[in-house]
Amino acid sequence: MTAVLERTRWGAVLAVSSGVVLAALDLTAVAVALPVLGADLGAGPTVTQWVLLAYNLPLIALSLPAGRWLDRAGHLPAFLLSVGGFGATSLLIAIAPNAEVVLAGRGLQGAFGALIGAVTMPIIAANVRPEHRARAMGIVLTLIPLSGVAGPAVGGLLTDLFGWRSVFLVNLPVVAVAVLVGRRGIAADGRGLPWPGRRLLVESVVHGARVLRRPTLALPLAALPLIVAGVGALNFVVPYVLVGLPSRTVGLVLLALSAGMAVLSPIAGLIADRYGYRVVALAGSGVILIGTVLLLRAGDDPWDLAWRLAVIGIGHGLFAGPHAAVLLERTPPELMGTSGGVTTLVRTVGFSVGPAVGAALGGFGQTVAVLVAITALGVLLTAAQLKVR
Repeated sequence: MTAVLERTRWGAVLAVSSGVVLAALDLTAVAVALPVLGADLGAGPTVTQWVLLAYNLPLIALSLPAGRWLDRAGHLPAFLLSVGGFGATSLLIAIAPNAEVVLAGRGLQGAFGALIGAVTMPIIAANVRPEHRARAMGIVLTLIPLSGVAGPAVGGLLTDLFGWRSVFLVNLPVVAVAVLVGRRGIAADGRGLPWPGRRLLVESVVHGARVLRRPTLALPLAALPLIVAGVGALNFVVPYVLVGLPSRTVGLVLLALSAGMAVLSPIAGLIADRYGYRVVALAGSGVILIGTVLLLRAGDDPWDLAWRLAVIGIGHGLFAGPHAAVLLERTPPELMGTSGGVTTLVRTVGFSVGPAVGAALGGFGQTVAVLVAITALGVLLTAAQLKVR
């Protein structure tokens, strides 16, 4: 039996939020520093592109094994390992004498980033009462796009003022806060850090398949990448639509998407408490679809584009927390880590596929039309889960 929580440990939410900010901010902040990094270390674009890929590949590939490992690991030591490892690799990259050390550090950083993503759901499930989970996950999931949008601005400012190494050194204070808050806020469960073992990869695939075979989890997991693909695509294509305008204007237009999320996300949990997680998640996906359809009529004015992006952001604010709460509610305790890994994997794939769609189609109108179709399918899958008990 699962013990009933007497109270929600909001310190645990703050701790995992700090970890999510680390992983998401680093994903985009580094891109701005690549030309300066390459010039300093004597590396051309063919090498510096791997600074991004070396982080992204393990982030995707290790999400599922990390989740399976977390089914047996203690939440607090696993969290401390993930953020501590992220901080250690950040320091390694910051003092790197050459590009080879940077690439090795980025690969390790991506591995710890996968662990940060996978540990979030188990910690929320173990430290947050059911009636607060939509709010808690809404806070955490809002920080992902907010950090992603803020990343280029933060990375550019730090690189201009202090050089490219500061982009990695700035992670260290965040790691310190995450460790301190995590030690106080995350409940210890008496478990340690088991040795991964040779069977971990096979087990992660087998148990990942168990998660996907459960009808109660398969539908929301299938809907998730379809719903979030639009965020990745729009972050890629909107700057090309607004080419020629000042960078700060482009940044403000994109910020409208994240601002809509930030405004609605805290309220979504309260609404979900009254009307149910699945209903509010469906309503949010519907608002995302409406906002995407509105983009088909967007003009050349950046602010005409911004308010339509804000509508999409409002939809994501309604969708993210309640949808995650549905997954938490339906996942058996023994599969919580694996489910967290699968969720991180499909969400990351959704974000990654979005820019590929934009790049392949080229034009803004064609991209939005495809996003309407993809999002509509996501809405249908979200609606279908209303009938699954």
